[in-house]
Amino acid sequence: MLSSETYVGGRVEAIECGVFRADFPERFRLDPEAYQALIDNVERTVTFSLEKEENVPIEHVTNYTEICDQIKEKLAGLRDQPNRSENPLIYHLDVGAMYPNIILTNRLQPPALINEEVCASCVYNEIDASCRRKMDWMWRGDYFPG
Repeated sequence: MLSSETYVGGRVEAIECGVFRADFPERFRLDPEAYQALIDNVERTVTFSLEKEENVPIEHVTNYTEICDQIKEKLAGLRDQPNRSENPLIYHLDVGAMYPNIILTNRLQPPALINEEVCASCVYNEIDASCRRKMDWMWRGDYFPG
């Protein structure tokens, strides 16, 4: 009798996992170069988000420059003070609970992989589509002999 089955092979990476509470200050060491890269790409990121994800033309946004400036200002504050002691806003980060959701959402588990016929009819089927990820998988099951 098969008790449970799963696939082993996907992985989830976390910068730091554990329980964080807003009433306990935590020390954070940020990478200033990473924040500078984010600052350099604010306009491109906001434009992509508006036009591609939200289908809103830039011409219809009246406060585009102000929003980009506000984002840059907040990122510059993080860049300029990389060693921080703050009360985090994340209360609990449970990577174990995120794992199944990430696997299924990103179609990483073998049962979520579909055949070429279904892919051919998909609206996202393009030459550079990244929705099909090839990974090495190994079946693992717990069974009890009869």
